[in-house]
Amino acid sequence: MRARALAFVSVMAVAATPAFAAPWVRGFVVDQYEPAFYYGAKAGTMEAGTDCPKGTTPDNDYNALLKTAWRSNAEIAKVLKPATLEIDGTFNSRREFLLSSALRYRGFRRDIDTWVNPFAAPDPGMQEVTGKIAEGFDLDNNPKTGFISPTGERGVDNNLYRVMGCGMAYRGKPFSSYLGTRANDKMLEGLFGIVIRVSGTKDPVNDDNAVIEIGYTPERIIKDAAGKVVPDYSYRIAKAAQYTKVNARIKNGVIETVGGPDIRMPVFSWFENNRGEITFYKARLQLSMNPDTSLAGLVGGYIDWRQYYGRDTFDTSSSAGTRETYYHENQLAKYYALKRNADGLPDPKTGQNMGISAAFRLTGVRAYVRDSSRPVAINEPLSSKSAPIYRALFRKASLTATIIPDPPRKQGDDDEIPAPKDKEQQTVRNEEGKSTDGRSSDP
Repeated sequence: MRARALAFVSVMAVAATPAFAAPWVRGFVVDQYEPAFYYGAKAGTMEAGTDCPKGTTPDNDYNALLKTAWRSNAEIAKVLKPATLEIDGTFNSRREFLLSSALRYRGFRRDIDTWVNPFAAPDPGMQEVTGKIAEGFDLDNNPKTGFISPTGERGVDNNLYRVMGCGMAYRGKPFSSYLGTRANDKMLEGLFGIVIRVSGTKDPVNDDNAVIEIGYTPERIIKDAAGKVVPDYSYRIAKAAQYTKVNARIKNGVIETVGGPDIRMPVFSWFENNRGEITFYKARLQLSMNPDTSLAGLVGGYIDWRQYYGRDTFDTSSSAGTRETYYHENQLAKYYALKRNADGLPDPKTGQNMGISAAFRLTGVRAYVRDSSRPVAINEPLSSKSAPIYRALFRKASLTATIIPDPPRKQGDDDEIPAPKDKEQQTVRNEEGKSTDGRSSDP
């Protein structure tokens, strides 16, 4: 079934384009890139709309979040004291850090890191998108499932939007949300770069034998004084990681991939430690080459929801605390919502879906995309030594249904505050049947 087009993408006017009868190449550098989350309100992230009738996900109630069978009200009150009040004779100048550390432990036992082992705490519930409209693709070829596109086509699968679309950081018109704006600013400042090259044998307007390449570029994107990307500069393309070359067809200037191949490319990121590669499985791509020589459209498929959670939760070992304070998010709720809404890539042994449908929108500016005489290096050093460790620990925990203990932490690590101590080391069996032997029937 034809992929769902973006409402704001215009199609190239065929009559205004000269005919071609020879091999051709078009190159683009991406200047905007973000999750394709449909915004159903007029303006303002807090405003209610058809996507989120209740408005943006409200701020967290920390008294409720921190309440467990083993944490006393006095402990909670101490953590939540304002920074201007004294604790044990000193001002609570580290309130934010203390809150983040306390939020880390919300399970049925005092020593369990629930960002690594979110299944050790009950599902707190999440405010999900309830609107019927979404951008994306019909990945399961079933018009009876999913959303309706902005142009009225049925069957759009974009469950990442269902989970995350009401979040404060993601709401807004295309390329105007907080995280979209931040990520694109960082991309244009050199955090990472994406280039696209399209080639064919007949005509860039209509060609059923085209090829599209998408991948990382190490070049700094060139901007003018107003911050706009300047066209016609040259960029190299990496051909190892974060790179895909697939067959495509072009009709009336709209590029579509053929056969649903996997697409590997740079991930949407806004911070040094969440850069890297994303793989869209059973992928679809639809991009329009516009009359002004720009590019706009969607790329999507099923993404590994565990990888998504791990990268989002562990920019550093403790960056989930930022999500749960500044972003109005709840990482435990996010874990359960991602798992609940996973709709593809069933595990052959368990039948559990490992993928969640997603779509990302992007635009591009005309550029020269060239091969390099030597391999193009991808320069993405992690400044956090702990982030990949914690991502791996979460993945192991989620796949084995085994509670993973905290790794050793020392002063100077991303999070130097150790797990809270309990003199009696009490263990509590929670409502979902989690037992003290560290096993869980529901990862």
